[in-house]
Amino acid sequence: MAQYHTLLVAVDFSSTSTKALARAQALADTFNATLHVLHVTELPSYPVLEDVAITGVAGAWVDELADKAVAAAEKRLNQLVADAGIAAESIKVVTGVPRRIIVEQAKACHADLIVVGRRGLSGLQRLLGSTADSVLHDASCDVLAVSLDD
Repeated sequence: MAQYHTLLVAVDFSSTSTKALARAQALADTFNATLHVLHVTELPSYPVLEDVAITGVAGAWVDELADKAVAAAEKRLNQLVADAGIAAESIKVVTGVPRRIIVEQAKACHADLIVVGRRGLSGLQRLLGSTADSVLHDASCDVLAVSLDD
């Protein structure tokens, strides 16, 4: 069995990711490893507006909306970690595409294991792929995908 020193757990507030958080804490305890907790807030995007600079009142409104989304996620994540009694080295909320940000943050904190929740997908979601699948393929370290049934 591998020895892990730094773990990153990605949380999306689903019941599966809550289970992943508990599993990550158990692994951190087992290996006496540091644990980093991450939530990625994916703000809505509108492809038709990608090349349009949003400025003035509209730009300020978009920035305010993003700030509020991040603040709400930070509050919720801190509460989740506190309620679970998790001893985390860091608790972070980042805005972006989850599958990319998780891999980037794992590299940034030198994680040797990423823990994510896995959901059973069907139809179009399965065709497009899941965040857990993308992280599994793109990460340069081990990935543990925790299912609700584990």
